[in-house]
Amino acid sequence: MPKVRYLKLRFDQNIFPYDIPRFRAAVIEKTQRESELFHNHKGDDGFAYRYPLIQYKVTHRKASIICLNEGADEIHHLLQNKDMTLRVGHTVQDYTIEDIELHHHKVQTWDRQFEYSLLNWMALNQEHYRRWQSLESDETAQLDLLNGILRGNILAFAKGIGWFVEDRILTEITRIREIKPLSFKGRDMPAFTLNFRTNVSLPDYVGLGKGVSVGFGVVKGIGD
Repeated sequence: MPKVRYLKLRFDQNIFPYDIPRFRAAVIEKTQRESELFHNHKGDDGFAYRYPLIQYKVTHRKASIICLNEGADEIHHLLQNKDMTLRVGHTVQDYTIEDIELHHHKVQTWDRQFEYSLLNWMALNQEHYRRWQSLESDETAQLDLLNGILRGNILAFAKGIGWFVEDRILTEITRIREIKPLSFKGRDMPAFTLNFRTNVSLPDYVGLGKGVSVGFGVVKGIGD
């Protein structure tokens, strides 16, 4: 099991979740696209299908960036800029780092359960969405479907940080707090906000599911 290098930058500017794609675009332009990890594209046309190691978030209502492993190394492409003026949509503002957190997080399976919240989780691809709709009259089956998808999302995160999982990953969604339609890639898709338990120790604010680089599927520990 790896110790993940974890870097969280929080800036002094407030931002709404719907502005995260614009914040991401502004940061990418500020780095002059010198590192693929900021945007996950290869060249002009290709997309890198991997777990994003640089993710753009809202934490404490402020614009934030989470960097994992190599992402923590590549952040210098942004921080080397003396001028941190960013154009986010139509708004131009100076961004100053308000808080920085750097540590190693031990990601592994344990013989205990950890409790987390999961905000605006984009769980369903087209196939899963059709199946979800077909199970509308069976809430238990819908929950089983979501638990299976959640385990798969945690495995995708593990692969992205270089962790080969040997033990079984357990998940239990304990409460679905909200399901609401949110726009993702031009389509309204159901986004789930819920609580869950797992035997995996996850870092705060990492993303699970679809759209994690632009603030969907944010994990936050509950309690100890």
